[in-house]
Amino acid sequence: MVRFLKMFLESKSDLKRRIFVIIIFFVVATVVTFSGTIATNVDIHEAQRVKEELEGEFQRMNDPRFILGNNLVHTLVMFTPVIGPVWGCFVLFNTGRIIALFSIAEGIPSILTFVLLLFSPILWLEFSVYSTAMAQSVMLLLHLVRRSGGREAIRTCVVIALCTIVLLISAFVEWFIINA
Repeated sequence: MVRFLKMFLESKSDLKRRIFVIIIFFVVATVVTFSGTIATNVDIHEAQRVKEELEGEFQRMNDPRFILGNNLVHTLVMFTPVIGPVWGCFVLFNTGRIIALFSIAEGIPSILTFVLLLFSPILWLEFSVYSTAMAQSVMLLLHLVRRSGGREAIRTCVVIALCTIVLLISAFVEWFIINA
């Protein structure tokens, strides 16, 4: 870990630094979501009640446009320096809690559900976007402190466009899986 940190700080390659920060945020996103999954401790009756309430909402949200819009709004907040990573962790922790509630309601261990989600393309697509957004918020903050924020703002716009494309693909994959 110390070696990677030293490489990050001494690296002359901005791309290497960015990739390193994205990987760190991907790990953080996964750990935070897992924490939300294991931190949720409700009985099966409460979980079933919450699941029934949320299922009505999920039926209404079963549209690729809604899925894209919801994920994009959260992602755009994650691009905000300082606030973005905090918001991202909040959203991902609550995602873990929803995973746990649905698992408990179905009588499935929530850890098992989380592990199975690790094999889902949705998790990889969305977490890649979220970790990229949070990493870019850090890079933007660093460049603003160094007074080179103008160029970084342009990069941020390009990254937002790329993340939107990935979220669009993810929304259709999620919609397809939900309806399959």
